[in-house]
Amino acid sequence: MSHADTFHQILFVELLGGLGDVLIALPAIAALANSHPQAQLTVLTFAPGSQLLQQHPLIHQVIEVKQGEARQAVDQTLKNQSFDLIVSDTNYDGIAEAIQSSGAKRTVTNLWRNPPEHQRVGDRFLNILVEEGVIAVDAMPLDQPLIHLTAAEHESAHQALGAAYCPLIVLCPDAGMAVKRWSTANFVQLGRALQRRYGATILIPVGADPAQAEHIARHIGGTARVWQRGSLRQLAAVMAEADLVIAADTGPARIAAALNIPTITLFGPSWHGRYGQPFPHINLQGYPECPERNVQNFTEQRCWYGGVCPFDQWESCMQAIAPAEVLAAVERIWEQKSVGAGKQSLNPKTQNLQFNSENSLSVDWRNVRNLLVMRLDNIGDVIMTSPALRAIKQNLPAAKLTLMASPSGALTAPLLPWVDEVLPWRVLWQDLGRLPFDPEREWELVKFLSDRHFDAAIIFTSFSQSPHPVALICHLAGIPLRLGESKEKGLGFLTHELNSAPDEIHQVERNLRLIESVGFEVSDRHLAIQTSKFKIQNSKFKLPREFILLNPWTTCQSRNYDPDRFAAAARRLSEITKWSVVVTGVEKDRDRAFPLLQVLGNCAIDLIGKTSLSELANLVAEAQLVLTNNTSTMHIADATQTPMVVLFAGTERESQWCPRHAPVRLLRRPTVCSPCYAFTCPYNLECLDIPPETVVAAALELLRETNAVVTALR
Repeated sequence: MSHADTFHQILFVELLGGLGDVLIALPAIAALANSHPQAQLTVLTFAPGSQLLQQHPLIHQVIEVKQGEARQAVDQTLKNQSFDLIVSDTNYDGIAEAIQSSGAKRTVTNLWRNPPEHQRVGDRFLNILVEEGVIAVDAMPLDQPLIHLTAAEHESAHQALGAAYCPLIVLCPDAGMAVKRWSTANFVQLGRALQRRYGATILIPVGADPAQAEHIARHIGGTARVWQRGSLRQLAAVMAEADLVIAADTGPARIAAALNIPTITLFGPSWHGRYGQPFPHINLQGYPECPERNVQNFTEQRCWYGGVCPFDQWESCMQAIAPAEVLAAVERIWEQKSVGAGKQSLNPKTQNLQFNSENSLSVDWRNVRNLLVMRLDNIGDVIMTSPALRAIKQNLPAAKLTLMASPSGALTAPLLPWVDEVLPWRVLWQDLGRLPFDPEREWELVKFLSDRHFDAAIIFTSFSQSPHPVALICHLAGIPLRLGESKEKGLGFLTHELNSAPDEIHQVERNLRLIESVGFEVSDRHLAIQTSKFKIQNSKFKLPREFILLNPWTTCQSRNYDPDRFAAAARRLSEITKWSVVVTGVEKDRDRAFPLLQVLGNCAIDLIGKTSLSELANLVAEAQLVLTNNTSTMHIADATQTPMVVLFAGTERESQWCPRHAPVRLLRRPTVCSPCYAFTCPYNLECLDIPPETVVAAALELLRETNAVVTALR
């Protein structure tokens, strides 16, 4: 490198027009900066790729060029500034000639000199600069990210993502030209498989077609979500949080690779050997044998000029890439030892768990015939295990499934057809101080479990609970397999331990993530319960065909909406819809029910303390609308797909417990104390200070959206 000490002003001209072109040039730009740290480096390029060069500590200036003004921008820049070294990948519109006549000490133009068939264009750029003596071989960027993001940008993306458990996989379906698109159906199939196999959070950035992203996320379901369009830097910051990006041969794939995020890129018209990402990224080629393929210059292919595939049987040669092929590439990605700066391993499970590449149960779990499931909480918590219980039974149809639950949780037995036996038990560590300390009682539990000779135990817990007290009991009882999710480390009572997900994860997904970690396949992530198929008007309650169900109380004072307001809202809805209001609750609610029933008057049907849990579930399933607080009735309505308005107190995060699939309106006032997780509120329930009129308006809007046919609403 003969002029290493003499270059003080360097200009890099990248004016080919595409976002991908800027990213292909990035290694060369970085190598120039590394080779000449004393120089000021200016980059001339188009928007929006220019955004990605901002904040780079070695780039002194970025000049953004408007489309159609490339030559004018070059001339103006050369007129205003003097440069010792000018490098350009551009060779059109007289730009190369203008650079060569600029008076610079050295010029290197047309970095797009045809590389060998299987040499990447970006590598060719670097090789030319080495041959020209303007960069040093040891200055080539290897492992450092080529896009520099600020701490604030990282933090903003992290906060915006919110609840997302690893691995976070970004799917980028937007590809502009039809011949570069992988089908929507393939992305849906792939997303579902990634969720089943890895318990992944799937993120789909919105591109030119917002409806496409929404469609893919909706049909993948589960943890899939849409990322709304923002700036390129915002997209880059989100990708920097990801464990894997899967995209067509477009800018997003190159952004991820420039950030050192593992990338699987799907190639159609262009040739992966020339335009793909470097190892360890994986490039998949659609229909390599295409007779019209021009490896040297894909822009001369008919498909590129016309924008459509010239063969009748194809929409794009990317149809030749099957979702199974992409999944196999994901497997290879997971095997890499590192995923870039600041990351550990791409293994989606914890280091305590051995990843099952066949996406099936290990031999130990496959041979389980007597399985204990522990969920020692309340009714709603047990109902939220229903997708996991269903999946366990589907995977182990010959096994006996026993559920141990609290006495109240055990009432769910008739609602859970996948459970063969329910064992009610009140345990010390879940009892909130009501049980006295009695070691003999705990040894009684050990013996009780030991006598039943369980093969395995699965311990479901919430974000705030530890599995280890239960795991210790199961260990002492001689249960050989013990699975749980833990924030603590190294206690040794779990044989299969999953690192804890973020607290914000929904409890249903927390449960499913736990069983998926050892290979249970989950085909349906919806809540589900068993209800009797009967006509409500023929039941013992002799109810009208249409009614509103009002469940106004919970066992927790801090989650109870003012019952007088509940009554006023329900009465007004009854007047509008002509529906009766069925009031439910437990027997101990009767003492506080009188004022509420007085407000409701003749529209009320009092069933307080008169229903079993199964009967309540049937009523919820038959109701036209449910009004409730954040309590088990909300989860029953979610399982039965019954429209509901929920007065959701600030005691919990909505992301942890909210209904996920039923039509719903959640009402609460934002307060600084939320989430408090408190049983009593010292602030007069400000989070539930909601007028009855707001409840009525939300209910009527919901009924219209769900096409409830009500004469008064027409």
